[in-house]
Amino acid sequence: MLAPEPMVFVDLETSGANFVNDRIIEIGLVEVDPSGVREWSVLVNPEVPLSPFITNLTGISEAMLVPAPTFGQIAQELLDRLRGRLFVAHNARFDYGFLPL
Repeated sequence: MLAPEPMVFVDLETSGANFVNDRIIEIGLVEVDPSGVREWSVLVNPEVPLSPFITNLTGISEAMLVPAPTFGQIAQELLDRLRGRLFVAHNARFDYGFLPL
């Protein structure tokens, strides 16, 4: 049975752990509602250099992020996908802190 209320499972990769100074580098969503399940993921150009630690941790390199859209370019689509859904994440406080909602 699918979820009776719309939910979105969220996973972010970031350029570090400080939501004031660091940036999102990847967003992954699984949207679940009575009509089905949809997945969405996007790399995000943070417009700041990545540390070797983050590249080793995530497998995401600066070369992968150069052609990616910036957060501002995908923000509206992300907000549309989150709106009206229960926000679910393994480390929700961390992920939610990076999202300007």
